[in-house]
Amino acid sequence: MARLSDLVHLSDQTFIHIQGQKVPAMLNFTSINAIEEAYGKGYAQFEKDLNTMLKRKVVKNDRKTMNLVWSLVYGLLIGGGTECTFEEMNRAIPFADVPNVVGEALAIMKKQGFQDADAKK
Repeated sequence: MARLSDLVHLSDQTFIHIQGQKVPAMLNFTSINAIEEAYGKGYAQFEKDLNTMLKRKVVKNDRKTMNLVWSLVYGLLIGGGTECTFEEMNRAIPFADVPNVVGEALAIMKKQGFQDADAKK
């Protein structure tokens, strides 16, 4: 039987750096379920809210924005194969790491995110 990796290109492994450690992170179907669980709404609403946030000239540091961003980070960590709870993730990320963690998460989302054309297929 052929190996999938011999037949098609698999996505390159991506990481989010937490406490100086490379933690695998990926946007996939497992991520979407984890994002929905953490955000408390469907993925379509999450993506809509994320796009609205990114279009702002100034990103607010409010509860809704932080829940949006942390839901994304959590989903990417779960999708990358890291077993953790939402609370563990919050405790694991030092305040000093937040800007880099958010930047890396958004870069992964941009690179691996679904486009409108994907949804129509």
